[in-house]
Amino acid sequence: MKIRCIANTGDYLPENYLSPQQGYTKQLKFPLTIGKEYIVYAFSVKEGQIWYYICEDNYMYYPMRSPAPLFEVVDNRMSANWRLQLSANGLLEVAFEQWFSDPYFYDKLTDREEREILIFEKVKELMDTEALSPAPVPNVIESAVLTANISS
Repeated sequence: MKIRCIANTGDYLPENYLSPQQGYTKQLKFPLTIGKEYIVYAFSVKEGQIWYYICEDNYMYYPMRSPAPLFEVVDNRMSANWRLQLSANGLLEVAFEQWFSDPYFYDKLTDREEREILIFEKVKELMDTEALSPAPVPNVIESAVLTANISS
């Protein structure tokens, strides 16, 4: 999945994304470049908010959580590496397997744990290759079935 940045300040965020306690204010400037495309490595959805985990412009070794209203989707293909998890508190997460197999994976990654950094580097390489590949061309049979269904 690829997204394009359309804004990089808190001014562009809807009210439900603003949280001064967490640092999300109208004055916040995100380390994003307007017009630049980013690959989504994971995302979460809760209470009407969507957050993408991407490698922002100041990327060092882990993806950062960025609010969806700052982006437009330019390639909606889902990664073959993604899994889905719905927690009891209503948080829907879509991420790669290791994100879920260890409930502290992201914390360990941000704490510079070597094992988690190596895992993310490998997953990132796979997902980058996947996202940068051209979209598959529909085969003739799928096109014929789709055309027949539309015509009937």
